[in-house]
Amino acid sequence: MTTYYLPSCRFKAGHKETSEKIQAYLRTKDDLVIAGCCRVSQGLFKEGDRVLTNCTSCAIITDEVSPQTKEISLYEYLLEDRDFKWPDYHGEAITVQDCYRSKHKPEMQKAIRKCLEKMNMVPVEIEENFEKTMFDGTFRYEPISASNLKLAPKYFEKLQKEYIEVLPVEQQKKELENWVSQYKTDRVTVYCNSCLKGVLLGGANGIHILDLIARDL
Repeated sequence: MTTYYLPSCRFKAGHKETSEKIQAYLRTKDDLVIAGCCRVSQGLFKEGDRVLTNCTSCAIITDEVSPQTKEISLYEYLLEDRDFKWPDYHGEAITVQDCYRSKHKPEMQKAIRKCLEKMNMVPVEIEENFEKTMFDGTFRYEPISASNLKLAPKYFEKLQKEYIEVLPVEQQKKELENWVSQYKTDRVTVYCNSCLKGVLLGGANGIHILDLIARDL
């Protein structure tokens, strides 16, 4: 059994320093391989391999294309790692924004909260959380990419039919401004690239949880 990490192309592009820090740490693990883009790496994975993801789409594609693997979030992996050094945020309260594409992954959602607690942060819940969430940032308002539809049609075709509502950027901004008005803390954390884009477009002080986790690496 091999453990692979899919670093997410979009996350690498948007969070270069954090991505490099995380990958450098994971390279210290003898049994872990840093893979490339999820769209071209699926052929690497064998029966029983474990695949770590930090991206909702990478997780969906892996689940559908490589069902012979055990896909888990990077957050669940780090919680198992006794050597990982968690930063200390001194009791900061931070809102957690769940992602619609991860509503079927309760263990990952729970791991997000546990990671925040490991960092001495206080997770603050909104009413529409865990399996109730309908939020997916800008993803909800944009057409699903052709590559996603081709690679994981079972999931993404259903999502396109039942969930996606394409809107111009101006209308997206209004919708997201209304959404973020419910947040009561200074910062809100997300674990999805599109969710972060949406939170920021709405005017909230958003941060990806990996940027919090990797601070002291």
